[in-house]
Amino acid sequence: MNISDDAQSAEESGHRSMSLRLPRPMHEAMKALAARRGLKAADFYVETVETFIRDHMAGYRHLFAIENDAVHISVNVPVRFAHTVRDAALGRRVTPNELVFTAVSHVLESANAEAA
Repeated sequence: MNISDDAQSAEESGHRSMSLRLPRPMHEAMKALAARRGLKAADFYVETVETFIRDHMAGYRHLFAIENDAVHISVNVPVRFAHTVRDAALGRRVTPNELVFTAVSHVLESANAEAA
């Protein structure tokens, strides 16, 4: 392994800030659901989106666009996760934020259905 591979490997195992645009009520609901499950919000975002990409994205014909009243949120995520989101979004020809928004919508709808 050469030096550039070592640097890339270190970068892949690190974390970075991922900027999202989500409606504030949606972000607050994610934080509350994460707390109920004993998770940090950032970890819950990662779990939510990874599960969506793996188990549900193929079944969605369209991914949702972002609402106009969305606020900017920064989430500290593993670099490999940021790359996974980028690659999955490119494969669907949507923005990473549209993919995250759809994943969050999916998990919150599921949580609301379970609570009903």
